Amino acid sequence: MRSRFSLFLSATLLGAAALSGCGTTPTEDRERITFPARGDFPGGTSGLESLSPGTRTYALDTDLEKSHLYVQIFTASLGHDHVVRATDWAGTVRFDPSNLSGCSVEVTVQVEGLDPERDEMRDLTGQDRVPEGDRESIRENLRAEDQLDLARHKTIQFTSRSCTLTGERGEGGHPVVEVTGDMTMRGATHEVKLPLEVAVDDQRVAARGVLTTRHTEFGFEPYSMAAGLFKNKDELFFVIDVRGQRAAP
Repeated sequence: MRSRFSLFLSATLLGAAALSGCGTTPTEDRERITFPARGDFPGGTSGLESLSPGTRTYALDTDLEKSHLYVQIFTASLGHDHVVRATDWAGTVRFDPSNLSGCSVEVTVQVEGLDPERDEMRDLTGQDRVPEGDRESIRENLRAEDQLDLARHKTIQFTSRSCTLTGERGEGGHPVVEVTGDMTMRGATHEVKLPLEVAVDDQRVAARGVLTTRHTEFGFEPYSMAAGLFKNKDELFFVIDVRGQRAAP
């Protein structure tokens, strides 16, 4: 049987390759995010300015082949970075182009449907794939009482308060809308700001952006084990790259 020292040394050597990103700042980590997630964002200019007045509602497409909603978490010590995809969620966008500030954006994510380290997501983010046994352990840790506490908190929710055109344009040339809203996670609610590049016409909407927040803003510490030898950073980077269709009146 291998000694505890030998196991510790092996873990240290295996994790050493991950140390290059451990000392990075949140701003530098933001640059490491895989964004945009998809290559099919509409080209040309947005129809926001040309839409006729009147409230319209769009249902976001939750098909994994059509929308991406996931969170990236970087390691603060040994171990590897994480990517967790939302596989069970729903969302709607409602707005009147003549009164954009009164928009409504609502998204509900089922915690049980948060799936860590999926092969396609590890590939997308340029990371090595994770064995199924390790994926299951990470899934259990994610749902644990000291993390998302699935037993008591079944959902993560975002509800907008207002929308504001920033005057900027995203990589696709479309206007960026800052959505201010309340995010509820693990029973705690915190105000967040989500900048979204938005392409829209009377029948379809596409939106993409990154929401940055922290574990501690919602009252819990990042996952840690072995006296901090393996520990995640506080920052949570939610990546949104979604599509939607006009809902029936």
